[in-house]
Amino acid sequence: MNHTRLTRGLQLVLVVALVATVAHACSVPVFRYALERWQADPYEVFIFHEGPLAPDQQAQVDRLKRGGQAGKTFANVRMRTCDLADNPDPDLLQLWKAQKSETLPWMVVHYPVASRNPTPVWKGTLEEHRVSGLLGSPLRKTISTSLLKGHTAVWVLLESGDKAADDAAETILKARLAYLEKTLKLPEISEEDIAQGLVLIDPDDLKLKFSLHRLARTDPAEQMFFEMLLSSEDDLRRDKLPLAFPIFGRGRALYALMGKGINNETIDQAGTDLTGPCTCTIKEQNPGIDMLMPVNWDDLVQKSPEAEKPLPPLVGLTGFDEQDDPASEKPGGPAAGADNGPTSENADPATLATPATTATTATPATTATIGAIPGGDTSTATPADEQGDSPIKWVLWAVLVVGVLGIGTWSLVGRKG
Repeated sequence: MNHTRLTRGLQLVLVVALVATVAHACSVPVFRYALERWQADPYEVFIFHEGPLAPDQQAQVDRLKRGGQAGKTFANVRMRTCDLADNPDPDLLQLWKAQKSETLPWMVVHYPVASRNPTPVWKGTLEEHRVSGLLGSPLRKTISTSLLKGHTAVWVLLESGDKAADDAAETILKARLAYLEKTLKLPEISEEDIAQGLVLIDPDDLKLKFSLHRLARTDPAEQMFFEMLLSSEDDLRRDKLPLAFPIFGRGRALYALMGKGINNETIDQAGTDLTGPCTCTIKEQNPGIDMLMPVNWDDLVQKSPEAEKPLPPLVGLTGFDEQDDPASEKPGGPAAGADNGPTSENADPATLATPATTATTATPATTATIGAIPGGDTSTATPADEQGDSPIKWVLWAVLVVGVLGIGTWSLVGRKG
């Protein structure tokens, strides 16, 4: 019937207009947008014990709380204790049984729920040097310092132990990264994006800069960082090969290049991915996994006078099916016995973070044993100012309204016909 064809035509117009409205990509480079906007997701730490902890053991647990070292250094970590002698949560009990250990107290470290990586980062006895290694390391401090200075990415070469292979990989990386610094071009940031506050520094201050650091697998100070990198993908332990990780934003590892995969083509692709314009979809729809970093990013990221402008909605078309319901609270969600990460309430007043421009919402857990600590990152805001709205935007909204009214009208005509 004619009215059916017309209805479908109007539906197509509506979809096209909707895509044009919500799929508008911002022109800010990915690495800079990630540094300014993408909050680091929290790692999950579970401490299993039976009965009261000894004073020295309790001291280590306290370091992982909001009022302890973790909170005061703004480390992206959440901790929960489980007393096996006091009616433990069934899901936590299941996680404990999976450890196949009788040693207590026992610490298990998991990646952020938002990463959808069920592989444990590390598990073992609760000891001071393990907690210290988890909460920070010299190389992670160096990486965060470089990122805060505006480096595009900091590359970490995880050595295989084969000196010839590691040296060859370093040579390739150094040469190609130097080449990319000279040849890659940053996108020109649009006046509209600048007016809406999508970049917090003068666009002229953006720079292309890559740095490279080697990490030995035997370095005791970096063992936890080593484990975070090595378990970030499920096949990295299969062969003992050199691994290269570009780290950007607030300590996010993009992905790993392995062995012969460390070549000009793959390095170029990583450089292009990081310096291209951000599609502005939600963080979890982009590749990468956050590292645990004790950094007060919100306070330390360089800001311009435009920084206080609220963000416009930045959601890709795929973001419309995101759920707003809070995640389950078992076993890692906010509940009795859980520690919910650093807040300004418990932080050192000298290093309090400025309010973030994004709000954290819950992300569903992928396995019952890991739990569902909120880990997603969703940007919410209002337009920066009425004058900043593009005429094209109003035209698109007009098309949307006409499309909706048209569909309703033709649906009524169809029913009567």
